[in-house]
Amino acid sequence: MLAKYLTSDVHSSERFEFWRDAVCDAFVRLGCTTDVRKEFFGSLNVKRYQDLSVSHVTGSSHEVFRRKRDIARAQENDFLLSLQLHNHSRLVQHANTATLQRMDFAMYSSTDPYQLSLSQDFSQLVLQFPKAKLLSRLPNAEMLTGIRIDGSQPLSALVAKNIIDLTNMMDSQPESAQILMQETLLDMIAMALAATANSRVDISLPEQQFLLRARTFIHANLGDETLNRDRVAKAVGISVRRLNEVFAKEDMSISSLIRTSRLEQVAADLIDPRFTGQTISELASKWGFSSFQHFSKLFRRTYNMSPKAYRGSNHSGASGIN
Repeated sequence: MLAKYLTSDVHSSERFEFWRDAVCDAFVRLGCTTDVRKEFFGSLNVKRYQDLSVSHVTGSSHEVFRRKRDIARAQENDFLLSLQLHNHSRLVQHANTATLQRMDFAMYSSTDPYQLSLSQDFSQLVLQFPKAKLLSRLPNAEMLTGIRIDGSQPLSALVAKNIIDLTNMMDSQPESAQILMQETLLDMIAMALAATANSRVDISLPEQQFLLRARTFIHANLGDETLNRDRVAKAVGISVRRLNEVFAKEDMSISSLIRTSRLEQVAADLIDPRFTGQTISELASKWGFSSFQHFSKLFRRTYNMSPKAYRGSNHSGASGIN
């Protein structure tokens, strides 16, 4: 079954409202905002098969967000996987942020809030499939949402190419072949996720819940400069020592996750055209860095260049650091 949504079929003054009502509200139940309402364009082609749906979406820069009320209205219990075909996007779920460049991909859950920021003239291939299909292959898949899969790596590049090739040829195959192709796609997705974060697969279900709650709290409070491991542990409801033990199984610490998440948010904002009017120090402060000197040192160590150079290298057109 094929569904198509094209803003070109609608008067230019009504295109974003059409997109918001037909696609964001009726089709996938999402909140939707844009800064280019007057020039907005969008295209969504959806093909539904036995075990998954395949969507090709392009359009103007806009932001979609899955809210609790959207989840309450929906019945599906699915994973989604976005493969970036052109330009870039940013996905946030729990405390994970995945900034996707061409051929990168990331998975997210339809039953948890998420936010997706899409660049101007973006293009994505989106797969949606029942969670049970992936959980039977990768029991800890719930822990792997919001993680960027680097499309420049050999295995990930192979998986991305196969996603594109198999979805392109699926229509021309008989139903029996389509079923096998869908199973192959799910096998490859599980393989890419497991290879990227294989240490997470062995963590127990209660520990998964602790991590999810900790990540969610961290993400919601990143802008608070007083955020620390004591506050996170209190929010989760366990001791700092116990939470540290859980994080240690992920080869990280609470403090390092807070620090890394803040740096990722600032880095994403530095290349986002919406924030060209804000200085680097303002962006750093927004995400909880109280000392600009400390932030600059951490950023340079992480990205091998200064924040100013990073912003300039991504052609954001911004200048100044104070």
